[in-house]
Order: sequence, then C-alpha cells, then structure tokens
Amino acid sequence: MVSLPEYVPAINLLRGDVVDQRFFAIAALYDFSNDMPVKVSAIGSDNNYPFFLRSLLKPIQASIIADYGTAEYYNFSKSEIAIMQASHCGEKLHNALVLSILNKAGLNESKLLCPAIAALSPDAPVCEQNLSPVFNNCSGKHAMMLAVSKQLDFPVENYNNVNHPVQKLVFNKICSLSGYNNPPQTYDGCTLPVWALPFNAIAKAFFRLYNDTKYRFLKDAYCFDPYIIGGKDSVGFRQDTLIMKLNPNLISKTGAGGFLSIYNMLKKQFMIIKMAQDNNKVRFLFAAKLLEALGWLNPAGIEILDKNLCKNLFDYNFYDESGCIVGLYKVSEMLS
Repeated sequence: MVSLPEYVPAINLLRGDVVDQRFFAIAALYDFSNDMPVKVSAIGSDNNYPFFLRSLLKPIQASIIADYGTAEYYNFSKSEIAIMQASHCGEKLHNALVLSILNKAGLNESKLLCPAIAALSPDAPVCEQNLSPVFNNCSGKHAMMLAVSKQLDFPVENYNNVNHPVQKLVFNKICSLSGYNNPPQTYDGCTLPVWALPFNAIAKAFFRLYNDTKYRFLKDAYCFDPYIIGGKDSVGFRQDTLIMKLNPNLISKTGAGGFLSIYNMLKKQFMIIKMAQDNNKVRFLFAAKLLEALGWLNPAGIEILDKNLCKNLFDYNFYDESGCIVGLYKVSEMLS
C-alpha cells in the first residue's frame, strides 16, 4: 500500500490574532552525486508518492525535439523554443510565438486541441469571441507537439490521445530521464496526457535535463527571456518570470495543484515544493521565504520582495493589521 505524503503546516494567515486559514506543504532540497539525487533537507515527506506533474512536465515534454533535430528542421528561435516550455498568460508576444511555430509547420490554430480561453493577461488582444486556444497557457507545448507530428509524419489529429505516437515519445522520455517505469497516467486540464512521479524521480529527470549537453539549447532558450515563460497576469509577474528575474541563476517551473520546482544552476541543487492546497499566492509566499532561507536571493532580490510582495502580489487578507507577512512555519529551522 502506498503511503500518503506527509504535509506539514507551512503558513498561517491571520485576521488580527486569530488563525483564519492554515496552508500545508511538503518541500525537498536535492544535491546530486553521479546524476543521482541526494536529499539534503526536507519539510514533511513525499513518502515516494507519485504526483501528477501538470505543467511542471512542460520542459520534459519539449525535450523530445532534441531527439529529432526539430529546432533545426524548422529553424525555431530561442523565443519559440521557450514558449514550448512555458506557462504563459496569452499576451501579444506569447500569441505571436505560438502562431509562428504553427506557421513554420504549415499549420494554423484550428489544429490546437487545448481549450479556448480568455487570456490571463488583462492587456492581451481581444479576439472576436474573446476566447482562443492560442491564449491558453499551454498552447506552446501543443504547438510543439503538432510541429513534431508534422515533421515525423504522425497524424496531426488527436495528438492529445495517450496512444498517439507523439505521446509515446513523451512517455518514453519521462521514463528515460526519471528512471521511473510505468508512472501513473491521466489527462491534464489542457487535454494532454500527464504522468505522475515521486519527488526523487522528478529531481533526477530535471537534473539530467538541465545538465546533459544534448538538452542545453532547451535550458538556454528557457532562460533567454524570463518574460516569455510567463509574462504578467492580472496580479503581476507570473511566478516563473518573477523568480528568474530575482535570480538569473534559478530555473523556475510552476505546475497546477500547488507544484513549484526551482533548479539552482550555480549550486546545482534542485528544490521541489508541493502545496496541499492549490493557492498560487500562498505558494509564492512560501517559496520566497524558502529562497531567502537558502540564500538563493541576493540582497537586491530580497529588497524587491520586501517592497513589493504586499502591494503587488497579495491582498490584505493575507496580512495582519500592520500589513506584514505573518505566520511562517519555521522555514529556516526546517531547512537547517
């Protein structure tokens, strides 16, 4: 019988002196020895429980293009390769990159099988119905899969079916990078198959992805311009964009369901955060404090957080009457 993860209290949100809400999390920090992950500290425990990676999977899904020279075949730019791995907010820049990928493959947005939604950015262009699959924050990886399918003479229809050849390429890549065989599978909210891995396998997969010269162009593209991988939504900078702006040595990838992974290229360490509740604001608050405790934010980055967290990223319900962040659950002690 698989043991459930052991979430621990991470953040209390107070109204006055009363705890109004409590949020639970697990987190782990990994070093690597001969490309094998070594857990050096943790908050709670994943108990080797497999979690569906959701959008955390995007860089791994995009890595299939390294096997077939897809970037060279289509002459994809760094920006186009970045959007394939991104959870963007549908701004003009993002939409143009997705459409460019499709155009180079001789396709158009009618082939996209991600749901048509309104853009997450309040500054995004408005189409006739104000809904488009191009606006979907997963449209980049959908366009990538269509381009690979066209290149390899796979059907461009039903590419989101788990038995489609392009999804078999993704599945094999997940198993190869993670060393984890037969991961559980379901479908994500964007209609694509998604698989589940425990923390240790996630860490191994991302370490191999970011340290194998075969995939270096993917990492370089993702880091090329942090705005491409997220942008701004109605709250402010999306979390991946903000984290990578705070420290250019960090590679951040968020995922639905409370997931966040951060790889420190300088220290070659990897951190995974999984919140029990899916609350983006609290997840970022928790992550920011962990980054500060680990020394992964330079003084300028800490100053930006101190000045702007309350004003730009959270509403007043998350603070006491003085407007200060409250109730962090001994993060520095738990990572020491």
